[in-house]
Amino acid sequence: MTLPDALPHLVVVNAFYKPAFVYGGPVRSLAALCEEIAASRVPLKVLTTDAGGTSRLDLPLNVPLNVDGVEVIYTPLGQPSLGSFFYAPALIPIFAALVPSLTVAHLEVLWTHAAYPLMRLCQRAGLPYTTSLRGQLLPYALHRSRLRKRLYLSLVGWRFLNGAAAIHCTDPGEAAAARALRLHPPLVVVPNGIDLTPFRNLPPREQGRSRWHIPAEAPLILFSGRLHPKKRPQIALEVLSGLKNAHLIVAGADELGMALTLQAQAKQQGCADRFHLAGLLEHKALIEAMSAADLLIMPSEADSENFGMAAAEALAAGLPLLTSAGIPVGEAARQAGAGLTVTGGSPAFLEGARTLLADRALLRAMGERGRVLAFARYDSQRTAQEMLQMWRAVQKRI
Repeated sequence: MTLPDALPHLVVVNAFYKPAFVYGGPVRSLAALCEEIAASRVPLKVLTTDAGGTSRLDLPLNVPLNVDGVEVIYTPLGQPSLGSFFYAPALIPIFAALVPSLTVAHLEVLWTHAAYPLMRLCQRAGLPYTTSLRGQLLPYALHRSRLRKRLYLSLVGWRFLNGAAAIHCTDPGEAAAARALRLHPPLVVVPNGIDLTPFRNLPPREQGRSRWHIPAEAPLILFSGRLHPKKRPQIALEVLSGLKNAHLIVAGADELGMALTLQAQAKQQGCADRFHLAGLLEHKALIEAMSAADLLIMPSEADSENFGMAAAEALAAGLPLLTSAGIPVGEAARQAGAGLTVTGGSPAFLEGARTLLADRALLRAMGERGRVLAFARYDSQRTAQEMLQMWRAVQKRI
C-alpha cells in the first residue's frame, strides 16, 4: 500500500514533446507541467518520440536527456505513421523496463498504436494510469475521419479510456463532453498551466513593432496558432482587410501549406503591405509580438478548442482577446472583462475588432484584467500541484 504522502514515481508518455513546438499549445503546456513537477522533486521521466511535424527532431535517441530539468527519452518514430496516428514501436520496450519503478503512468497516447500495448503492460503490472483528453473527444474532433475513429474507438479506444484510473480535462466543457460519452473513470478538471516567468517583465511595445516595421499608433492584431482549417486564419485576414491602417501578424507553424493561400488572399484583398506572416516564432519572439499587439484574434471553429493555450498566454502578456464563443479561455476572459466572444464568421469578428480597437482606454483596462486572470488561474506552479494531487490520489488505490 502506498503511503498517503508518498510522491508518485511517474512517467509521462506522449507522441511528441518539446522542442516539437510545431504541434502547438499542447507541447508548451505539457512541458510547463513536467518542468514544474520535476522541480517539485517528484521522480519523473518523459517518454516520447522524435516527431517534429514534417521532419524529425535532431536529438540523441533511446537515451535519457536533461531537457530544462526534465529527464526525457526520445525514441525513433516508426513507419508508417499516418497523419496524427503515430507509430512508435521503440517506446514500448523502454516503457516496459520502467514499469517496475513506477507508481503511476500518465499516457497521452489515445490516437497512437501505443495505446493498447501500454494499457496491457499497466494492467498486467497493476500499475494505474491516467490520461489527458486535450480536445480529442470534442464533437469537432470526433466528426473528422468519423468512420475510422469509430472503428478505432470500438477496437481499442474505449477500452484504453475506461481502463484509466482518472481522466484529465482542461475545462468543465470538455468534461461535460466526456461525460456525455459515458466514460467510466473519474474526470478531473485542471486547466493548462503557463510558465509565467517570461511574462513578469514584458518587452516594450515598440520592440516588436520595430521588428515588423509597424507604426507606433497603427492598430495591431495578432493571430497565434497552427495554420490549420479549424483555426480559420482566413477570418483574421478578412478582418484586416476591413480595417483601415491596421496590421496583422500571423504567427504559427504551417504544415498544410496554408501560408501561400493566405498571402494570395492578402494580395487580392489589398492588404498585403499590412499582413506579416511570421511563421513559427520561438517563445521570446512570440511574447514580443504579444506585447506589441493591441488584440489577439482566435476565430477557431466551434467545439474545436478544449482550452486555448495561445489565448491564455496572450492574457498573461496583457493582450485582450477576441475569440469564437465556446473557447474556454475566451469565455473566462469575457467573464473577467478581458475579452469579447462572438458567434459566426468574418462580419461578427470585424464588428468585434472595430468595437474594441476604437477604445484604447478599454483595451488597456481589459489587458490589465487579463493579466490578473492569467496569473491567478493559469500559473503552472498551481496547475502542476493540482495534477500532482490527482496522481497522488490514484496511487493511493494501489
